Amino acid sequence: MGALFFCSFSLFANEWNDLQWQRLVLYRNNISEADHQSFFISKLGKTSPEQEFKALVEALKNDDPEEKKNVHCRFPARIRWLKKFREIPDSSVECKGRDAFRRRLSAKSISVVFSSYYMNNPGSSFGHTFIRLGKDTLDQRIADKTTTELLDTGINYGALTDGANALVYALGGLSGFFSGNYNAIPYYYKVREYNDFETRDLWSYQLDFTQEEIDLIVDHIWELGNTRFDYYFLTENCAYHVLSILEAARPSINLHAHLPRLYTIPSETLKALEEEKLVKNITFRPAPSTLFYHQLDLLKDDERKEVNELLLNKKLSKNLTPEKKALIYDTAISLVDFKYAKLILKGNVEAQEMKKPLLIGRSRIPVRSPEPDFSKKLLEGPHLGHGQKRMAISYINKDSRSLLDLEWRFAFHDFLDNSLGFPPKTRMDIMKGTLRTDGENYQLRDLSIIDTMLLGKRDSFNQSPSWKVKLGQWQTRHQQNDLTSQGFQGGYGLSYEYELFTPYLLAHLETSYVSEKEHKVKVGYGADLGMLTEFTSALKLHTVLEWRVHPWNESRFLNEVRYSNTSYGVGGSHASYLTDGVQEFAVKFYKYFK
Repeated sequence: MGALFFCSFSLFANEWNDLQWQRLVLYRNNISEADHQSFFISKLGKTSPEQEFKALVEALKNDDPEEKKNVHCRFPARIRWLKKFREIPDSSVECKGRDAFRRRLSAKSISVVFSSYYMNNPGSSFGHTFIRLGKDTLDQRIADKTTTELLDTGINYGALTDGANALVYALGGLSGFFSGNYNAIPYYYKVREYNDFETRDLWSYQLDFTQEEIDLIVDHIWELGNTRFDYYFLTENCAYHVLSILEAARPSINLHAHLPRLYTIPSETLKALEEEKLVKNITFRPAPSTLFYHQLDLLKDDERKEVNELLLNKKLSKNLTPEKKALIYDTAISLVDFKYAKLILKGNVEAQEMKKPLLIGRSRIPVRSPEPDFSKKLLEGPHLGHGQKRMAISYINKDSRSLLDLEWRFAFHDFLDNSLGFPPKTRMDIMKGTLRTDGENYQLRDLSIIDTMLLGKRDSFNQSPSWKVKLGQWQTRHQQNDLTSQGFQGGYGLSYEYELFTPYLLAHLETSYVSEKEHKVKVGYGADLGMLTEFTSALKLHTVLEWRVHPWNESRFLNEVRYSNTSYGVGGSHASYLTDGVQEFAVKFYKYFK
C-alpha cells in the first residue's frame, strides 16, 4: 500500500494548486507570507507552492524517528489536508509536543475576540483581535451561561518589540522592522491584559465552524507557532493573520476580499465575518470602567456621594436600604478594580488593603445585586460602525469668494462622525488631505499624516487627561493670507462631561516650517477652549476658540455641525478669523467607505 501511495504521486495531480494548500502555507501570488525557513520543508518553499508540495510528499517517504524533524509532527495540518486526496500511512513516531498541544487546547468552539480601542497605546489605537478556542461547543456556550470561558485558550499574533517606546514601535511597525509571531496562552491572561490592566471591553464573535474545521485550525496554529513573520502595523497585523487562519480552515470563504487594500483595521475584519455569515453569537465582557459607570448610573446623586464616603471612611449612611447598600458596595469595588486593577493583580499591599474592607463589608449584606444588563451594548458593536474611509465635498463662501474643497481620509474617525461602534469623544484621522479650488487654481490645504485628539473622562471619580497630536501640513493665517505650514502640533489639558456637553481646555504647542512666502521656522504656543455637544450619536456640534501666539498672533473661532449615519453625512461650518475679521461659511457632504 505504501509503495502504491508514493507511486501515485509521481504526477502530483496538481494538488499544490488546491486553494486550501495555498492557504495552509500562506501563499499569495505564489509567495508565502511566512518569513522563516522553519515553516517550509523545501528550500524553495517561500516562493514555490509546487516545490513545497513535492518536498512534503518526499518527506513522507522517510518516517524520521526524531520528533522535531518528523513531518507528521511538524506539519499536522498539511497532512490532514493531504489525507483528503490520498491514503497516507500513519507515523510510527509519537508526536508528544503536537499531541500535548491538542490536549491543552481541547478546542470545541472558536471565537474572534475584539479588544476595544485603547488610545493611550499607539499599537492599540485601532483595537486588537485574537482567536479564542473554547473547551465547550458553541451550542453549550449559548445554552449554559455559567460555562467558564476563562479556561479557554487565546491565540494571539503580535509584534516582538522588546519593550520599544511608542516612536520606535510606530516607525518599526510601519517598515516591517519587527518580527511577529503566534502564541497560545490561557484566555484569562488576555482578560487580565486587556480587560483589567488596560480597562478595555472585550467582544466575542462566536463562529459557526464544524469540529473538523476547528481541529484543522488547531493543527494549523501548531505549525504557525514555530515560525516568524515580518510585522507590518497597517497591513499584515493581528487582524489580517486571524482571517488567514479562518480562511485556511474553510476554503469557500474569502474574508480578505472584504478588506480595504491598503490597510487592515481590526474592526473592519469583524464586518468581514458578518458578511461571510460566520457569526453565530456575540457576547460582551465589560471592562471594570464600563461596569463601574453602568452601576454608577443606577445611583442617584446623593447615593453617588456615598460611594466616595465608603472609599474614604469605610462607612455608609444608616437610612439606606440593604439593596442600595449592596449596589453602593458593588460600585465602590468596581471603582477600585477600575483604577487599581494592575496594582492589585501585581500584589501591591496598599491597593489590596483598599479593596479588602469593601469585600468584607459587602459580604455582610445578604442581598444579591441584579446582574448588570449590557444587552444594549450588543446594538453598539464595533462591526456596526461607519466605513472608515471618508470622502467630503464642501462648498465654501469666504470673503464673497466661492470655493470648493475636496477631502479624502483613509481612516479612521472624528468627533462628529457617527459614534456607533467607535470610541467616544475621539478623533483619529490618518492620511487626510484637502484640496481647494476656485475653478482655476488648486491648493493642497491640509495633509494630516496623523491628527488625533482624545477628550478624557473627568469627574469626581476619574481624572483622565485630554490631549491632541497632529503631524502634517496645515494653513496658518498671516497678514490676510493663508500660508502653508508643515510640522507638529500637540496639546494637553482637561475636559468635563455634563450629559450632552463636554467642554475642554487644552494648552497648545507647535513647531512648524512656513513654506510659503515667509519661509521660516516658527515655534508657537496657545490654547484651545472648546465644547463638544452630542445630541445623539448621529447629530453633533463642535465649537472651539483657537488662540495662537507665534511670531504673529492668530486666533480662530470655529463652529461645525454634522448629521451622519454609517454611510452618508451632511453638515455645515462657520469659521471666523478674529485677527483680520475674515468669515468662512461651508456646506459639506460626506460619503463613508469600507
